[in-house]
Amino acid sequence: MTELVRWMVPGLVLVAPLHLLLTRCGVTPPWPLLASAALPFGFVLHQIVRWRFEAHDNGFRSPQRAALALIIKRGNLSQRLDRGDLAYQIYETVFYQRPEWQAIRDHAHRCQDQRFLSSSVALACAAGTVLSLLGVGAQPSLALLYLLILPPIGLVVRAKSRQTVTALELFDRALVLNNWPLYEAALQLIAGRERASFSDPR
Repeated sequence: MTELVRWMVPGLVLVAPLHLLLTRCGVTPPWPLLASAALPFGFVLHQIVRWRFEAHDNGFRSPQRAALALIIKRGNLSQRLDRGDLAYQIYETVFYQRPEWQAIRDHAHRCQDQRFLSSSVALACAAGTVLSLLGVGAQPSLALLYLLILPPIGLVVRAKSRQTVTALELFDRALVLNNWPLYEAALQLIAGRERASFSDPR
């Protein structure tokens, strides 16, 4: 699925309730114009989701992420202030440098794409619900239809997003657990580099 499609889908969810609100305000833009606006709307929704993810406990570098929590525990890194960043560095060193893991990387990336798409659609449904409430005076029957379908769809895709995250977390942790010697070697390599940099007289 391309980036454009991932941005377009949540934007299309938002377009119909927005048209309803604009109609109530006395503005009736043509549907082709609104449809073309779906892409930038979807892009903004996607960026909001990504921003929330990155702002909440450091995103992919979160120490609470199952795979990183395991690296922190087994590597005795819990006392380090940068434990999340260090664990992610160890994780990346192994995960992205094993050519035979290409299929695993592709699967993980697809899961992350699906997670952000589902979250963006859920956010679009929430925003569309608010717009439908604000635009109910224009076409009450159409607004009622949106109010009946958008909240359930939002709840379903939000649950799907959480389910995807949970499954990926379990998969990620199992990958680290079953290949711990590789991650331990990466930890020793990075620790050795840190010691060398500290002992450098320059």
